[in-house]
Amino acid sequence: MNRKTVSVLTVIFLVLLISILGVFMQSQARINQAEEETVNLVKYDFNVDKINKFYWVTTDNTYFSLDFIDDEGVQHFAIVAQEGGDIQYFSENEIISEQDANDLTINETSMTNIIQTRLGLLNNEPVWEVTLKNDNNTLTYYYVNALTGLWVKTISNI
Repeated sequence: MNRKTVSVLTVIFLVLLISILGVFMQSQARINQAEEETVNLVKYDFNVDKINKFYWVTTDNTYFSLDFIDDEGVQHFAIVAQEGGDIQYFSENEIISEQDANDLTINETSMTNIIQTRLGLLNNEPVWEVTLKNDNNTLTYYYVNALTGLWVKTISNI
């Protein structure tokens, strides 16, 4: 290839790369904004020292959840309703862990391909929403009560 062809291909590649990066950054903007607003709401009640995880869950409503450590080193979970901003707080002793929810789901369903696990509310009760990929490439949502560890609901073949 001559030098002109290489230059044109390089410019096309750079434009394509910048476009893809722009689309990715735009798609992450809503998530970053939701996390920032959730942290700011929680800071009214707690001195947030470290954020372990942020969850965005849509069940009967949309909820933003935060797994965080306060300034005294205590782990807390906050579930914030998108509509109205109502917040429910839970200590690490009140709810089962994300890993426990995954283990319970695997034991109950015999499916091991967990895509993600998120904390939210369903009918005003804290739940872990475990998303699994089925053998036929469909999704199953398995809901575990975060207080008791009991099965709540399954939505299959989506």
